[in-house]
Amino acid sequence: MKKAARFFASCPRGLEETLFNECEKYNFEHVEITRGGLSFKSDTAGALGLLFGSRVASRVYKEIGSFQFARERDIYEAAKEIPWTKIMDVEQTFKITCVISREVRSRFKNSHHSSLVLKDAIVDRFREEVETRPNIDLDDPDYSLLLRIEPDEKKGLKGIVNLDLSGYSLHQRGYRKPGHEAPIKENLAAGLLLNTDWNLKDPVYDVFCGSGTFLIEAALMAYGVAPTYLKLKQLIKGDHKVFGFQAHKWFKRDENAHVVFRNLVTDLLEKSDKGIKSFKDLYFVGSDKDRRVFTMLEHSWRVLGLPKSSLQTFHSNALTVYPQKEDEHGLMITNPPYGVRLEEKSEELENLYHELGENFKKNWMGFSCYVVNEDSELRKKIALRTESRFTFWNGPLECRLLHYKIF
Repeated sequence: MKKAARFFASCPRGLEETLFNECEKYNFEHVEITRGGLSFKSDTAGALGLLFGSRVASRVYKEIGSFQFARERDIYEAAKEIPWTKIMDVEQTFKITCVISREVRSRFKNSHHSSLVLKDAIVDRFREEVETRPNIDLDDPDYSLLLRIEPDEKKGLKGIVNLDLSGYSLHQRGYRKPGHEAPIKENLAAGLLLNTDWNLKDPVYDVFCGSGTFLIEAALMAYGVAPTYLKLKQLIKGDHKVFGFQAHKWFKRDENAHVVFRNLVTDLLEKSDKGIKSFKDLYFVGSDKDRRVFTMLEHSWRVLGLPKSSLQTFHSNALTVYPQKEDEHGLMITNPPYGVRLEEKSEELENLYHELGENFKKNWMGFSCYVVNEDSELRKKIALRTESRFTFWNGPLECRLLHYKIF
């Protein structure tokens, strides 16, 4: 492998194996699954391919330095040895995020303090070499740095400093209206779809569709549209800073990386456009009792350029809605409301889950039905045998994707 470097791809907790499966086509070396992502060795083409093509990854990082240490105060001297003036220019800005493994978290004050120690090391190295320092920018930095602190067999602790190649969380596909945040992030929805038995050909339903995250992500998969499709189109339109790595010194001085970058963008856009224009006999059906949500869903569908005829929406109650008569099988995946706080857990909510299960039994014969749920008491109200349970985290909430095969 030419010019191999070590990278780290983060993802929602619980989807590490799913991300690993996505990576198989890239033939990465030394792949290691960790909590919240995986590390691997790759050339630039592989790393950018994952950055542009992964439906599950949250961010992709390039490792620029690592060190073993015994105490928190040792971070300063170890990090100062990294050749910072070769990595970034003094006129550029940066910010630091620190993630400390839970196995060693008790040995540190907090992650913010460790970030400050790394910041001091960077600033002092610049002052010693060029007598001035780069500035911090928390909103739009040229360099977003991630310091990961993990256990180490030799000295007890290991620090890994990474550059964020993305520059933003990859769940932000760009099809949502500004200011709208869905209950489930786009890459998490895509990861859950990848853990169903959907064959990319059967119709997809969501009876609590909301702004349509499951339906949109399913359509992107079925039509072969890159998850970064809209971001890549920005590049073609002349936006010169769409991804974080475009401001990085290593990328600017590597002409081969520029060639790889251009070729990947061209290839993915061509494949995405071809997929959208393929007019496959597919459709995606969303229903919700709040008809206002359809405006958001239809906006996203239109922004992506997906075939208008492939989306169907119905103002309907999830407890009585049923699939179209011609659909003898398909996928139904939904994220019904659930009470996070004790005062929200009511008889009404329990009845909703019970009646949802009854609707499955009565009207969804032949379908694979998947329900996202956080509360064990509520899921007991669905009086059906679960085919499987997939555990994941939606932010801080430990959730299940419950599979009901309706015969």
